[in-house]
Amino acid sequence: MKRYYLAFILSISASLVSHAKGPLDEVKRPGGGDLNPGVYYNQETMDAFQDMKIGLSVHWGPSSLGGREISWSRGEQIPKAEYDSYYKQFNPTKFDAQNWMDLMKEGGMKYIMLTSKHHDGFALWDSAYSEYDIANTPFKRNIVQEIVDAAKANDIVFGTYFSIIDWYHPDYQPYDHGGPGELYETDERTPDFERYRMFMKKQLHELIVDYGAKIIQLDGEWDPTFNHDIGSHLYMYLRFLDPSIIINNRVDVGREHLPESGMWDWTRYAGDFDERERMVDWVQKESKVFGRSVNPWQAWVTIDQAQWSYNETPRLLSSDEVIVDLVKTIGDGGNYLINLGPKPDGTFDKTQADIIRKMGDWVEIHAEGVYGTRAGPFVEEGVYTSTQKGDAIYLYVFKDGPNTIKLKLNDKQIERLTLVNGDELEFDIQNDVMTLSLDDTDSLVTMVKIKLD
Repeated sequence: MKRYYLAFILSISASLVSHAKGPLDEVKRPGGGDLNPGVYYNQETMDAFQDMKIGLSVHWGPSSLGGREISWSRGEQIPKAEYDSYYKQFNPTKFDAQNWMDLMKEGGMKYIMLTSKHHDGFALWDSAYSEYDIANTPFKRNIVQEIVDAAKANDIVFGTYFSIIDWYHPDYQPYDHGGPGELYETDERTPDFERYRMFMKKQLHELIVDYGAKIIQLDGEWDPTFNHDIGSHLYMYLRFLDPSIIINNRVDVGREHLPESGMWDWTRYAGDFDERERMVDWVQKESKVFGRSVNPWQAWVTIDQAQWSYNETPRLLSSDEVIVDLVKTIGDGGNYLINLGPKPDGTFDKTQADIIRKMGDWVEIHAEGVYGTRAGPFVEEGVYTSTQKGDAIYLYVFKDGPNTIKLKLNDKQIERLTLVNGDELEFDIQNDVMTLSLDDTDSLVTMVKIKLD
């Protein structure tokens, strides 16, 4: 048996390395880290991920009945017994996966990251390994399956958030925020972290193999139970299940060991893309790594600056703030993942949905300079940024910026400049510096297409 297992591991490893080969191999790229040498992210999936640019994150579950933060309120603002009983009442009869997809399309979103399980341990799918799941609620319908089916029908990529932490499970330690729940059996081995790891891998197996998740967004690697060895092993396990998936860098502990540069050390720690939380008051560390990166990254933003899940009294970003944040993110080469917390009945708050629609209206007009782009060559913080695709650079000038912009070309040859409406702009080039003038910089963001010769 051991010999067969070793042969299996070697064959899968060879497949992963072979599958990962591509034009970037000469410079290497993120993947398995120092404990899984020669394994890098899947180039085809990563290219598609970076092309999509905008996604929807969803934090939702029985905890929405309490109106406080998912998981973190358990045993704190909400007594454990009350929090743990919400699943008995969870019956989101107005949930309609197609309505979610319609909002995503109106918002210009191309992929969904559904919180299938947060730190509180509740699973939004019918898991064979847990009674603390959607099948044990009055609703009973498999929310994950319905989202998967609707996403496929609407050409939207399905990805999922999954917490490494499970405060409800008796085998997970340290016990925190109320400790274990009541739906799992215990024995003389409890708590057994190795047994929990096996349970965690079985649930991830369901999400990847049974539901076809292509993007895996893990969280909870900052917990003291987790370490580099566990993260590196988990990364390879997930890639064994599907070599084509991509996984965020929270699969390992790299965020907890940032070097002086503030940039994630992907040469040591596993993960395919850098995950950064933004526009959230209590997040400080990610501010060190804002800005451009040679590696793929994602800005993870919550529209409610107070919390991620449903909140009756949210502090919302305005549509203007969302649009500007989106532009800054794509100008720095990142994807923009914006989070909503549905109401207990399964619908989105109208005010929040309208903000998403306004973002989508802006994106529809400027789509050419958004989708399929990478970071452009021109950036001055707070004044302008840029994206690039093929022989076109898309310059974004922010409101109240200067009417006259000077750009160092570095030997780029310019054919013409146009606005979104097709009007051509005049420009002047002296000593490899291009000067262009804008009549109106009162718009929230003005996009100029620079066609290279």
